[in-house]
Amino acid sequence: MLQQTRVETVIPYYDRWMRAFPTVESLARAPFRRVLKLWEGLGYYTRARNLHRAAKIVSQSGFSELRRLPGVGRYTAGAIASIAFGERAALVDGNVARVFARVFDIRANVKLPATQRQLWTLAEMLLPARECGEFNQALMELGALVCLPANPRCAVCPLRRVCVAPTDALLNRGAKQRTKTVTHDVILARRAGKVLLRRRPATGLLAGMWELPPLDGRRGRLVLTLRHTITDKRITLRAWQCRLRGTPRGCRWVSPRSLAMPAAHRRALASAH
Repeated sequence: MLQQTRVETVIPYYDRWMRAFPTVESLARAPFRRVLKLWEGLGYYTRARNLHRAAKIVSQSGFSELRRLPGVGRYTAGAIASIAFGERAALVDGNVARVFARVFDIRANVKLPATQRQLWTLAEMLLPARECGEFNQALMELGALVCLPANPRCAVCPLRRVCVAPTDALLNRGAKQRTKTVTHDVILARRAGKVLLRRRPATGLLAGMWELPPLDGRRGRLVLTLRHTITDKRITLRAWQCRLRGTPRGCRWVSPRSLAMPAAHRRALASAH
């Protein structure tokens, strides 16, 4: 959940998740539609699918090879190994990279393979002989609470005597990705307490979620406009009421309460209720 998502956003989702799935086995047994519903609104839904798949593997085979689990990369494997199992394993996330870049005056783009190797080498060299989980958590917290991206709290930083970077040094992440502007026109139709929805394919973006169907050239009355941003896209969602002759292909009249939907589509339903 914390991959590319802030802690304060994750906490309520985590609490609900752990009440629903207190063990790996309970998650492995759960139908994916319920997993997706509990993840609704958190974004990056591939994480939910990978976590569900990983739970099934772990419930049968254990944690013997973390890096082979779906969705587990070098950072996540290091975090689980050191924090959950007390192993001597390093990690580098965005917060740790920022601390290292400032302390060791690393100015190269952190996304480049050579810079990544440098950061991971430092992380492994600095690991203590014991309590690596505590050390790794302390490094991440230092970046999250003290060595902030803007206005770092240098006066209270325990590394202020050895840090060589100027206080306003920013982490070099390369050229900023350009934001694309996109407009999605969808149908907002209700009938006998149900809503017209279609289900997305089982693979790809927002896989398996239910959404308002596309307008597809139909004429109607604009009832709602919402704006939201996903990664590099600034999206305008426009909902239209139209006269329908029958049910559009691939769509169904359903009750959306228990279905997982993209956050913007759920907002559109709530706003136009």
